[in-house]
Amino acid sequence: MKKLIILFLFISINLNSQTNFPKDYFSNPLEIELILNGNFGESRPSHFHSGIDIKTQFKEGLNVFSSAEGYVSRISIKHGGFGKALYINHPNGYTTVYAHLKKFNKKIEDYIKKIQYNKKSYQIEHYLKKDVIRILKNENIGSSGNTGSSFGPHLHYETRLTKNQKAINPQLFGIDIKDSRRPIINSVFLYKLDSLNKISEPIKLKINKINDSIYQSEKVTANGTIGFGVNGFDRQDLANNKNGIYKYSTVYDNKKNIEFNFNSFFFEESIKIKTLIDYKYYIQNKSRIVKLFKDHGNNLSIYSNNKSGYINVENDISLYQISVTDLKGNKSTIKIPIIKGDLTNSPLKNVNSTVLNTSVNNKLDYNFEFENAEIKIAKNTFLKNVKLNIDASIDSIKIINPEIAVFKNIKISFLNKEKRKGNYLALKDNNGNESFATAKLNSKNYFYHKTKSLGTYFIKNDSLLPVIELKNFKNNDWITNKNSIKIKILDKETGIKNYNVKINGKWMLFEYEYKRNELFYKFDSYFINKKKNLIEVSVEDMAGNKSQKNFIFYRN
Repeated sequence: MKKLIILFLFISINLNSQTNFPKDYFSNPLEIELILNGNFGESRPSHFHSGIDIKTQFKEGLNVFSSAEGYVSRISIKHGGFGKALYINHPNGYTTVYAHLKKFNKKIEDYIKKIQYNKKSYQIEHYLKKDVIRILKNENIGSSGNTGSSFGPHLHYETRLTKNQKAINPQLFGIDIKDSRRPIINSVFLYKLDSLNKISEPIKLKINKINDSIYQSEKVTANGTIGFGVNGFDRQDLANNKNGIYKYSTVYDNKKNIEFNFNSFFFEESIKIKTLIDYKYYIQNKSRIVKLFKDHGNNLSIYSNNKSGYINVENDISLYQISVTDLKGNKSTIKIPIIKGDLTNSPLKNVNSTVLNTSVNNKLDYNFEFENAEIKIAKNTFLKNVKLNIDASIDSIKIINPEIAVFKNIKISFLNKEKRKGNYLALKDNNGNESFATAKLNSKNYFYHKTKSLGTYFIKNDSLLPVIELKNFKNNDWITNKNSIKIKILDKETGIKNYNVKINGKWMLFEYEYKRNELFYKFDSYFINKKKNLIEVSVEDMAGNKSQKNFIFYRN
C-alpha cells in the first residue's frame, strides 16, 4: 500500500510540475524518424486532439512497437473513431494508446478473434485483466493502418495517466520531433467588454512581421476592459502541414497576464474547446480564433495561472504582448501598442439574418410542446442565456442559431404522421447540408432524438435498398488462389446500419471499411473449406431497408 501511495504521489508531483516526466521510459512506437501530421491539444471541430498523429510514409503496414513493457488493458475495434486501437498499461502508472491500426500481432489477433466469433460482431470494446496479455518493451504489437475515422494512413499515439485516463502530451516523455521552426501568427483580433459583460464582435488588427520572431500590430485606441484573440499555427522541420500551437502567453505592461499550454487535459472537458475558440467566428468563417481571455463557462485545466486574460486600459500609452511557443522553445511574439481613448475600430457586424424568436435562460429547464412535436432543453445546455428560433410545423421542427455552441443534448420528439416504411428524421444545417438524424420511434410513433446539432429537423423517406456486390471475383468462380473475399456494400441515402455474412451457414468475421464501402474477409482457421461454398450476405441501412444476396464460390 505504501508503495502505491508513493507511486501516485510521484505521478501527482510530475503532473503539477509539468517538467519531470520520465524522458527515457517510453521509446518511439515506429522504427522510422517521427514526423507529425497532428499535434497534441490542437483544435478539432468539437474536441481537443488527445494524442499525436505520426506520418507513416503515406502507406499502411509499418511495424508498430510498444513504447514500454506492460499489459494489454483494452482492445477496441470500431467502424469509426479510432478503428483498431490497442491500450497498454505500464508499471509506471501510465497508459499508451495506438490507434487506426491495420492489424494486431498474432497473439492479440488470435485472442480478440475468439471474442468476435463468440459475440458474432466485428465491433468490440473489450477490457482485459492484468497479465492476460503481457507486452515487452519494443515488442511488435501490430501494423499501422487507416482504420476508423482516419482519412490517410498514420498512427495516432497517446500517453495517458492510467488512474484517471487524463491525456498527456507524448512529447513530454521524450518522444522527439525535429523542430527548429517558430510558430506563425496569421492574425490578431481585439474584443471589447461592455458594462453588461457582453463581448463585442472581433476586430481584426493589421500586423507586420518585423523579423523572424517579432510581429508588430497597428496602434489600438481603446479604453475600459478589452481582450485579444490570435490565429496561428506551428510547423515542424520535416513537414509543411499546419499543426496546433503548444503554448500561449501574454504580458501587459511587463506584467504576466494569461498563460496556457497543452501539456494535458481531461477528456470530459474536451467539448469546452467551444469556449476557448471564438465559436461564432468559426461557424461564420471556418477559421479559429483562440481567445486569450476566459469566456463564459471556460473552466479548462490548461491554464498556468488564475488570470482572466482581460486587461483594463488605464495608462495613456501601454503595451500588450502575445507569445506563441512550441515544445522546443521556438517562439514568436507580437507587440500591440495601446493608446487610451475611444475605440476607433468598429466591431464586425452580425451577418446572421435568422429571426430569433425565443429567449432561453440558461439556468432554467424548458419544455416546448407543439401539436406534433416536443423540444426539451435542460438547464446549462448553453453557457449563457441565448436566443433561438424555435418553431414546429406539420413537416418540420426548427431549433436554429448557428452561432452558439451546445454543451448538453437537446431532446426532440416528432410525430411520424405517415407510417411509411423507410421514414426517418433528417437534419438540415445552416449551410443547407442534409444528414441522417434517427429512425428510432417510441411507443407513441414519435421519432425520438438526442442531439447537440441545431438546425431544421424534418421527415424524409429512404426507399432505396442497400447494394451488395462481389468485388474480387464473380459468382460461381473458382478462388483457390485467393486468400480473401471482398464484397461491396453501399447505401446512398442513410448509410449502413449493420451487416451479416455467413459462409456455409456459419457466421464469419468480415471487417467493414466504410471509406471503401467494402467488407473484407481473410481466410483463417474458422473457415471450413468445401469444394462448393455458399456466401449469404444481409445488409440493413439506417432507415430499416434490408438487402440479402447469396453467392457461390469453389475452392480446393
